[in-house]
Amino acid sequence: MRDEAKNLEAMVHRSWEEYSAGNADAIEDIYRELMPFCLRVCSKTCSRYISENDEESSIARLAILEAFDTYDPYKGRILVYVGRVIRSRIIDFKRREKKRHTISLVALESDRNRVELYHDGTIEDVIDEIARKQEIDAFSAILQSYGISFSDLARNSPRQDRTREQAKQIAFKVAKNPVYQSYLLEKRKLPVKMLEENEKASRKLIDRYRRYIIANALIIIHDLPYLKPYVLPF
Repeated sequence: MRDEAKNLEAMVHRSWEEYSAGNADAIEDIYRELMPFCLRVCSKTCSRYISENDEESSIARLAILEAFDTYDPYKGRILVYVGRVIRSRIIDFKRREKKRHTISLVALESDRNRVELYHDGTIEDVIDEIARKQEIDAFSAILQSYGISFSDLARNSPRQDRTREQAKQIAFKVAKNPVYQSYLLEKRKLPVKMLEENEKASRKLIDRYRRYIIANALIIIHDLPYLKPYVLPF
């Protein structure tokens, strides 16, 4: 299945190159090969089966066009980018949606075999692995600019749940406050005095878990979707 993912990646990239060169039909030529992957992304995002008859499928088609128009090859693999754009547009749609569509049993049966080809452990999961690895690599580079490594985090992370949540709360405040955030990004260190005075944060806790707090704040600031669930305190 990794070979299948690589082949699909190569096909989509070639289509994007042709589309970018002025061949508007190139995107039409790739829809048939790309839509099963897109429907899998839709299904995973919606936590329910999505067929080509559902409105989400139309949203995915528009998202493909948006992805082809905005893709930058220097920012990673195109299939990862397409998947992220689709997820974003589906989430936007769900926020506006007031009624959920029901699953068509007829469509479910007719498409059953095709969907099974893209079940867990296949292309979608491979793409998730690619995206997750890219994100971790990017985060590692960010941390290095602060003199922090993953081994530092492993050695200097809070062991107690209560302490860990307190550290996350401080990180969240740093990330969401423009003044604190600017201080961190410009000076590469925490605004300790401001946190003590304005947030009543413990100086002892900040000093002891400085690397952990900085790392958590940077995940939120740089909006790293695979890592954020492990950071947010709520």
